[in-house]
Amino acid sequence: MRTISVSAPAQPVALALRESLKADLGITDDSQDSRLDDLLLDASGLVLDYIGRPILDSTWRDVIKIRGDEQRLSLMLGVYPVTKIMAFVPQGGAPLTPEQIADLDLMADSGIIYPPASGPAIWSPGQYVVTYQAGYTAPSRDKDGTPQPGTLPRAISAAVLVAAKASWHAADRDPLLRSESEQGTGSSSWSATAAGSGGLPQSAADMLASYRSGGLR
Repeated sequence: MRTISVSAPAQPVALALRESLKADLGITDDSQDSRLDDLLLDASGLVLDYIGRPILDSTWRDVIKIRGDEQRLSLMLGVYPVTKIMAFVPQGGAPLTPEQIADLDLMADSGIIYPPASGPAIWSPGQYVVTYQAGYTAPSRDKDGTPQPGTLPRAISAAVLVAAKASWHAADRDPLLRSESEQGTGSSSWSATAAGSGGLPQSAADMLASYRSGGLR
């Protein structure tokens, strides 16, 4: 399967609001806003890289091929949740009409498409081209500055905040360094960033487990 972005390339976007980061850090003035915005963008980039698949709202086109020796109960789109299927071109056939598209059995949250109840119960071998709108919308602000929550899962925004706070505190010390001591045995220290966490604090990586590429649909 190939997933192609039909929309213009997305600009970097923060996946958490500055107001949330300021509240977590106890900052009450605007003197650090520019730095905080940069931290949120950097943390958002790390989170997206760690998830490893597109998750932000855009228009996509999937080219799905079913080999001649197989049949499928479902087609799996590359980006989800799906908000709208715009076009569906089955193998060797004309594009589906809007009514036929509406008749598809779509599991929007997982991007899985089952055949319509009125037709065959399986997808036959061949190539299917699906154009659709999918992904989460990031938190944002209206023109008047009013925060809008978007549709991004709270766990993803929370992971961004954890990573941004870690970077903020790293200016003075390593925020991922943990230590302990016991009488008579000395002390030891370790980093809270585990191998394979993509540079994120382990607690942030744990929040993202179910959203990673290859995770549960």
